[in-house]
Amino acid sequence: MNSTKNKSKIALPPTALNSPAMLEVIDKGGTVKEQKVTNAKQQAADEDPLKSFTFKIYESELAQIRDIQARLPKRDRISIHDFVVAAVKDKISKHLKK
Repeated sequence: MNSTKNKSKIALPPTALNSPAMLEVIDKGGTVKEQKVTNAKQQAADEDPLKSFTFKIYESELAQIRDIQARLPKRDRISIHDFVVAAVKDKISKHLKK
């Protein structure tokens, strides 16, 4: 004979959702401290706004980028966007050095 015992569940005692203590905490509310934005990146972003655009790339070139990413360890992988941006920055710096 299999006898099943009902295990008692441990739970917090029920409390009313509109208890005076809970309403007092809710009414008290809270504030979020303002963070002063003084870092260099934010200042640079204000002076040089970020632009977005779409470009076309051949499927074979995209496949090459994905192949390069697949060969990297997972911890070193970057997004295709970051890969392309890094390549553009590299090209710009090489061009400026000439």
